[in-house]
Amino acid sequence: MGSGKTTVGTLLARQLAWRFVDLDARIEEASGLSIPEIFERLGETAFRQIEAEQLRAALGRATELGEGTVLALGGGTYAQAGCSEFLRAAGVPVLWLDAPLETLLARCMIMPGRPLFKDEASFRVLHAQRLPFYQQADHRVDSSGETSAVVAEILRRVIAGGAEGETHLVVENPQSSRGH
Repeated sequence: MGSGKTTVGTLLARQLAWRFVDLDARIEEASGLSIPEIFERLGETAFRQIEAEQLRAALGRATELGEGTVLALGGGTYAQAGCSEFLRAAGVPVLWLDAPLETLLARCMIMPGRPLFKDEASFRVLHAQRLPFYQQADHRVDSSGETSAVVAEILRRVIAGGAEGETHLVVENPQSSRGH
């Protein structure tokens, strides 16, 4: 939560002249419900099923059309069984947008619509549970600075540093903008 996936992902896609896809937006579009409504009405299990379907659909579309894509995942996506293996098998490099815990918490306190963000204590527990999964990402980038500096760092280290032939890039943030 609060790592900057939408802001960073949008600017990164613009810099690369790639398409930006926010997995949360795809989930909302496919379900006809907001993320909090999905959690409230259908539960987290149903949300995770929709999330997995939309992840596969988004990557399938990007591959089929051969279009460069920056895909922003929700905070819990990469921590779900099979997700990292699926992305690795697809040859998709994953970026972990990380920031100090206090920065993430401060950002989340002022952003509404996060079904799994309840309070500071639960935030810390959720972060600790997910951290081992995020540490498996291909690249870690500190997202606590200005957006343009974060994007420049991604371009310098990841794109110029070895992913030149890649047409897809997953921007994984440990805690999504919607708290799941």
